[in-house]
Amino acid sequence: MTTDRERKFKKQLEIKFTKEFGDNKQEGGSITDKANKYHRLGVDQDPRKREMKEAGQKIAKERGLVGYNPMMHCGGIPLGQRAITPSFVSGTDIMVEPDDLHYVNNAAMQQMWDDIRRTCVVGLDMAHETLEKRLGIEVTPETINHYLEVLNHALPGGAVVQEYMVETHPALVDDCYVKVFTGDDDLADEIDDQFLIDINKEFPEEQAEQLKESIGKTTWQAAHIPTVVSRTTDGGQTSRWIAMQVGMSFISAYNMCAGEAAVADLSYAAKHAAVVSMGDMLPARRARAPNEPGGLTFGHLSDIVQTSRITPEDPANIALEVVGAGCMLYDQIWLGSYMSGGVGFTQYATAAYTNNILDDNLYYDIDYINDKYDGAANTGTDNKIKPTIDVIKDIGTESTIYGLENYEKYPTALEDHFGGSQRATVMSAAAGAATAIATGHGNAGLSAWYLSMYLHKEAHGRLGFFGYDLQDQCGATNVFSYQSDEGAPVELRGPNYPNYAMNVGHQGGYAAITS
Repeated sequence: MTTDRERKFKKQLEIKFTKEFGDNKQEGGSITDKANKYHRLGVDQDPRKREMKEAGQKIAKERGLVGYNPMMHCGGIPLGQRAITPSFVSGTDIMVEPDDLHYVNNAAMQQMWDDIRRTCVVGLDMAHETLEKRLGIEVTPETINHYLEVLNHALPGGAVVQEYMVETHPALVDDCYVKVFTGDDDLADEIDDQFLIDINKEFPEEQAEQLKESIGKTTWQAAHIPTVVSRTTDGGQTSRWIAMQVGMSFISAYNMCAGEAAVADLSYAAKHAAVVSMGDMLPARRARAPNEPGGLTFGHLSDIVQTSRITPEDPANIALEVVGAGCMLYDQIWLGSYMSGGVGFTQYATAAYTNNILDDNLYYDIDYINDKYDGAANTGTDNKIKPTIDVIKDIGTESTIYGLENYEKYPTALEDHFGGSQRATVMSAAAGAATAIATGHGNAGLSAWYLSMYLHKEAHGRLGFFGYDLQDQCGATNVFSYQSDEGAPVELRGPNYPNYAMNVGHQGGYAAITS
């Protein structure tokens, strides 16, 4: 390990543990100190806790019914027996309080999930073939532009066919819209700019060419229904809302008869045949519709987080952005609320995306790989190394030892990641993502993840809470299993993959490996 390397978490941990925040009296000391004094200052040391306490008192007075009262903690032992310290969102200078990272308190987290749940991609070609072959209606760039104008009125809830229709208020659904994308540059040139997602402008040249080759001459609608609709109903409503408004818009834009047989084909295309949902339907025992978190595969999430088109030259940053999104969505919202219930377990997730600790480990790994394996961690395809067991063992071991030694050298990092399962997630995510980046092979990254878990357990004697490591103890045997429900490529796995549905602190890391 390079002991003199400047740690990416140094500044964050110094502010967190050696500077006073609020009235927590943390001024002084070093992030390498092995002991510190707890002043037992209670909730009043912290600005956000004071704000919450005052709000609870005000609400209780206004409604005549008690509510939030931190003195209810531990039979009257208030929160704040230890110092309440802030954190930084990794990769930024944004300082937040712990409570700011609960999704109920965080509008950005809510919007991220809203934007996934309210989105479907719907093909246009099947509908156009129906219009041309069944009805003899000519489809041109001009008619497509007119249709999109109609649909951007109808999709938010505007009436287009029936006279006596109640409509949604535009001010309440102003986040709803539809645009199209295509691999056909000639057609794209004819589409009104306001309706076009221009692949050539939005993606680096190499990525744009790959996308256009995959899409070909086909045309697709990226449709986003109103947030208020998916919040009031569920993710399954997304495709139904879109399909109904798409059907009405075709009828209006192409002057069709609402009752003719071809409408059924348009409906089938919009509801089923040409629809790409963000998440798959879950089995009955989990009882979730499409576009809910449990059906969102790791591969889809890593594409949804589009850092790869912004910083394609920085694979580590791409993986880290996916970690943040994945830990928030899968751990905080899916497992923390959908599956577990209650206030959830926010700090399982935040360990991976705050204070640059995971970032430091992964960027160390990138440097190690590039030095030892001739630039294999750089963006590219021809520079990757073969995912042999020796390569996986080497990178996974180096990464984990670096992480373990950081926790030993910087006790404040250990204090920040106070739970074994937090540390296990962070170290395994670094090892797995680094190995996947070096080899271009997601399942090789999974192997390194599980190796990291075993090394960590050997070093510390435990990982997380009892049962935390269930999936890790059996995981290595399933990386290349031939059984379909066990051996899927990591890109096709997701929160409902058999062993991954057990417990928290893993899924965001798996998504990072996929990225």
